[in-house]
Amino acid sequence: MAIQTYENFVLENKMTDLVNTNLDVNALFTTDNSLEQAAGLKKVVNKYTYSGAVEKLAKGAKNSTKGSVTFVPTEYEVERYQQTYEYNDMDVMQDPYVIDVASTGAATLMSNEIKSEYFDELAKIGNEFAYTTLGYDAIVDGLASINREIESDQFIVMGLKAKATIRKDPDYKASRQGEILYNGQFGTIAGVPCVFSKLCADDEVYITSKDQVKFFVKKAGSVEQDRNIETKDNTVVYERHGVMALVDETKSVRLAKAATTATTVTATKSATKVTGAATTGADVKVYVNGELVATGKASNSAYDISFTKALASGDNVKVVARKAGQVASSAEATVA
Repeated sequence: MAIQTYENFVLENKMTDLVNTNLDVNALFTTDNSLEQAAGLKKVVNKYTYSGAVEKLAKGAKNSTKGSVTFVPTEYEVERYQQTYEYNDMDVMQDPYVIDVASTGAATLMSNEIKSEYFDELAKIGNEFAYTTLGYDAIVDGLASINREIESDQFIVMGLKAKATIRKDPDYKASRQGEILYNGQFGTIAGVPCVFSKLCADDEVYITSKDQVKFFVKKAGSVEQDRNIETKDNTVVYERHGVMALVDETKSVRLAKAATTATTVTATKSATKVTGAATTGADVKVYVNGELVATGKASNSAYDISFTKALASGDNVKVVARKAGQVASSAEATVA
């Protein structure tokens, strides 16, 4: 019979607790268990837009316009997150803390991976605010751009460079009446709580709330163990299944510098590529009639991106270029 230093459920609970503690799920995103009972390994997230108008009507009159809902679907694949570690019985005899250290390390790596995907989803936020100088005023203006009367559920996410920059801002220090100078606390800006992470790009700040990004759990954390009775080697596998997704951005905004180079686009009939100007190092996406057809990266303040289908007269071509730390810059053209 295989000998286990810990039962599966003990390790499973221990590692899941460690992962959730490191993630601080109550502060960053919402955990959704709706996928656990659903068949399939895909999640489609629809981003909705409602358009309409309120009219003042006379008795018996009808509305001249009717409201409508449009949505853009995004399909996500369920990911399998797994961490494996090994130890030998003699390792435990020498130091019984080996398993605890391994469990903590594996859980930390797991949570870091999920956190990284959280920031990947934040980076998809399309609402942007370009600042000239990062400071107290920029945060307040970015918050105002979301245009919400109630801000109690929102928080600010920034990297360590942005944190240091704002700490030096005279307006911020004045707003705290010198408190920041004496105790070093940095809890809120304009009454909105702050979260700091090395995963947030320099010169970028996000204002968001926990319901904007969801982690859809397909299968909760589980542990399996295997043991070689001859060599006394033990293998522990911890896994969980789910998907991180930006489900809404109406309460979010990404603050960054203005693009260094304004994006332009040249699109010619029968061509299978587009060219133009864009910020060096920017990720460039090419859309034809609303469909993403190609991606690339700008260099030397320009891009030259090819795709399969030739352009036709009347095609709408849109190019979006965005570099970390800068807001997106876009250009459109109609093929003659």
